[in-house]
Amino acid sequence: MGFVSRVAVLAVGAAALLSGCSTIESAFETGPKSRPVSFKEEPDIRVRVKKDAILTKIDGPSRMVVRPSTVVRAESVRGPLTFRGTVNGMVMIDGSGREREFAPGTDVEILPREMTETERLSSDAYKPGDAMVVDGETQPGYLVIHPRSGEGGVIDVIAVMPIETYVPGVISRELFATWPRQAFECQAVAARSYGLHERERSRRAHEFFDVESTTKDQVFGGLSSLPVAIEATRATRGMIVTEGTTGALAKAPLRTYYSSTCGGEQASAKDVFPTTGKFQFNAAKPLEAKKREHFCQSANRYRWEVRRSDTELTQRIRAWGHYVGNPVKNMGRLVECEESGRNVTGRPIRYVLTDDRRQTYKLSAEELRNACNYTASGLGEVTRENRVNSGNLEMTFAGSSVLIRGKGFGHGVGMCQFCAKGMAEKGWDWPSMMKLFYPGAGVTKAY
Repeated sequence: MGFVSRVAVLAVGAAALLSGCSTIESAFETGPKSRPVSFKEEPDIRVRVKKDAILTKIDGPSRMVVRPSTVVRAESVRGPLTFRGTVNGMVMIDGSGREREFAPGTDVEILPREMTETERLSSDAYKPGDAMVVDGETQPGYLVIHPRSGEGGVIDVIAVMPIETYVPGVISRELFATWPRQAFECQAVAARSYGLHERERSRRAHEFFDVESTTKDQVFGGLSSLPVAIEATRATRGMIVTEGTTGALAKAPLRTYYSSTCGGEQASAKDVFPTTGKFQFNAAKPLEAKKREHFCQSANRYRWEVRRSDTELTQRIRAWGHYVGNPVKNMGRLVECEESGRNVTGRPIRYVLTDDRRQTYKLSAEELRNACNYTASGLGEVTRENRVNSGNLEMTFAGSSVLIRGKGFGHGVGMCQFCAKGMAEKGWDWPSMMKLFYPGAGVTKAY
């Protein structure tokens, strides 16, 4: 809950924690199974902080260095810089009002200061003051402006930074600022492990970025100044969770899924996400649910209930079916929903939906959650008040009304953030938490 910035933590709570969906969606992105990785020094990470932008403004330093990918020489220009996507590439306007065009396929690096080529390619090049403001949000490191001319003239903005700078920007948005230090340390290790796992996958696939700055990966909120997030990152520097404890698996970063509240019943990644082909990493043993003690009873979504109309619920589920190509797109009015399998912790794995024609449709628990919350044409946005918070639920039908009672918030795989809070309050340290959340996994210092 994912990634995760992107800090009014006290006022509105952590964005990804409240969404309950960190590190969920990109399980369906491309990339090979994770492999052993090693680093001589702290690696960098490329974070896509803007996607499908028509216009973006880069501010901060009075002068910035512009380096197009098609030329050798860099140029120092006056800020702020404005980039606009076009069908023929993109246009940059600098602080002097000078306009410059870049041809399709030309990436443009924006550096906050002069750097040698050796510096630019090394994570050691980053200095604490290296930051730029992208559309009002401070991003550390340097930027890459990536035009997607063939897709309507939009541009993406990639922030490149050392991973130890990235982690605080994630965890400051994943947890509430008042939570115990040990919970932040646990979250830091999970965020770092997930980030390095995705870094390895994306670079082997020759992608132009490593992670999204949204819940498609981990929410990243830019440069963080939250003391507890910075301290927790420093205290766990380089530490990651691995797929195993021996051989190659002892060096392979685990895709450390986490969500807000397990509700006392955890899910296995293999029951939530694909496991075949390029998604084999979801079959990792440490991502399988095991019955365990839990500590998330204080969460406000530990137990929950919402009421929806059968018409509205049916429309959303059908619309989701059309979007993903599931037979449920042909479902009549929903009249019954029954679970048809549970895992070792007691959490439902799948459901059978029955319509008013007595036709049945099978959905996994996570598919049902997504379908119930799908934004359908003609229907309003799903709100905090009526959202189906997890796939661990039961439905009661009465007339045209459906009462949905459930447990937990999020997919339930791996780390439970409210459990981490409860453990920290009982004096647990982060290594002990990781043993509970990812049984059989290893822990190692990657650099």
